[in-house]
Order: sequence, then structure tokens, then C-alpha cells
Amino acid sequence: MKKYIYIIFLLTLSCCKKDQSEEKTTINSQDFFLEITDIDKLKKTEKTKLNDSTYRIRGLVNSLLVTGYLTQNDEKIDWWEVADANGKKVAMVEYRIVNKKVFANQYKVFNDSKLDVYKSKYYTLKSDKDKVSYSFYVPKSEDIVETKANFLYSVYDIEKNKEIISSECEWVNSDNKFQCEFSVPNKNNILVSGVFFELSQTKNGEMGASEIYVRDTIKI
Repeated sequence: MKKYIYIIFLLTLSCCKKDQSEEKTTINSQDFFLEITDIDKLKKTEKTKLNDSTYRIRGLVNSLLVTGYLTQNDEKIDWWEVADANGKKVAMVEYRIVNKKVFANQYKVFNDSKLDVYKSKYYTLKSDKDKVSYSFYVPKSEDIVETKANFLYSVYDIEKNKEIISSECEWVNSDNKFQCEFSVPNKNNILVSGVFFELSQTKNGEMGASEIYVRDTIKI
């Protein structure tokens, strides 16, 4: 049943997403981050080999200093940082390879080096004994009147390579924070894998959507 819900949610997202090409100047859009971290546009670049599969790259875009990581195929991965001429963080973005494409999975926007949770899309994770708690944050504005969200997740026993939990959390509210807490067996190593989806509606009826992919190894 959950697989059918998952498919319906995906179809809803794809129908409701805005044309991102219209949002290139918006600091919290996929296109903004893909453009500002375009390695072909970086100047005075420094590329350092960290291991057989990972490189660190650093360069300038206008007056911004961009630092990030690449695979051996020049695909963006992990957290990238964008700083101004004074060294203050402007933004951070986490890239993942999703369906063989580079995807800006999380981003954090900073004002005077302070995190602006209302313009950021990211998650935090806490684990204590037999409990795991995820907190998801999505951009918030006065125009948004309602947000629906869903976190589909599975928990795996790494040693046995076996799924031990498959569940979900659902929310309907007008805030920008969504918290999901669940119990896990007292295992030495577990893997939590899942996807968080959010669908929001503005006062004029426009819809927006986004997702965050989760894959965390947790030692309890």
C-alpha cells in the first residue's frame, strides 16, 4: 500500500512543480545553485585530488568564493560552500547523485553568517539509545498558507543486510519544520534510507514542491 502512496505522491509533485527556469535568480532554487557552482564558470580554480574517487575544487564566480567536491567524472557531491569577498558564508548546498543526475538535496542560506531557517531546505538528525529523531526544514514565507509533508523511510540492519522497519510520517501545517521520531532496535549499526516530500500552497492558490533524500548510517 505504501508503494502506491509513494507513486501517487511523486506524480502529484511532478504535476505541481513550477518551471524552475523562471526561478534562476531565486537564491533557494535548484537552478540558482547549479549555476553558481557551475565548474565551467569558475575562475582561478584550484583542483586537489583527495583520493582515487574524490576531488576538492575551489574557484571564483564574480566576487564569490566557491568550494566543493567532485567525483572523478566531475559530478558534484557532498557539501559545497559559497562565501563572499569577506569570507562570510552566503550559502551551503549538498549535492547527491539521484537517478544518475546531480541534485541539490539540501541548502542553507545565511544572513551575515547566521543560518536563515526560513530560506533554507535541510534536515538534522539526533539519535539516543533506541530512538532516532529527524527534523526537516523547508523555506517559509507569509504567502504560504498550508504545507503537506510526508517522510517515507526504511531502517536496515547493516550486518545482516536486512530491512527491519518500513514506515512513514505525515504532517499538515503552516510551519516550516517537520519532526519525525521513531524507535529502532538496539543494533550496533543501522542504516536509515528514505525520502521527505513537501507540497505547499500559497494564498493565490499556486503550488510548490520539493524533496530531500536521506541515507544515514547510525551507531546506537
